[in-house]
Amino acid sequence: MSKRSIPNVDWANQLESVIRQFVKEKLELIMREEIKNFLEIEQAGTSNMRNGYYQRNLDTQYGRIEGLLVPRDRNGEFQTQLFAPYQRHTGWLEEAIIKMYQSGMSTREIGKFIERILGKAYSPSTISRMTDIVKED
Repeated sequence: MSKRSIPNVDWANQLESVIRQFVKEKLELIMREEIKNFLEIEQAGTSNMRNGYYQRNLDTQYGRIEGLLVPRDRNGEFQTQLFAPYQRHTGWLEEAIIKMYQSGMSTREIGKFIERILGKAYSPSTISRMTDIVKED
């Protein structure tokens, strides 16, 4: 009787990747609809039109979404409602850091946790600045 071996697959990483891709596609779809409505309603009667995309990395609770295509218009007046200009992460990060700090995690432990989720490091001093909000309350 031969034994079949199950390939060693990291299902968690694959699932995270699928979720990030799904979120990216949905965010891009929403932004395409936003600019379409913006140009049809807000800019009716003007010569303003779509002008391609720019790329943005966005850190979310699902991990880092890289190469998010954000539409733009010729006049530079369109701004998505999904995030602010120059915003690189959603508000979940600050909230999570504060909650972890309140539960007793050290700034170094929080930094390691965030690095595992996002793939980029936050220094203990950056985390300390965020947790200063908790100390003030």
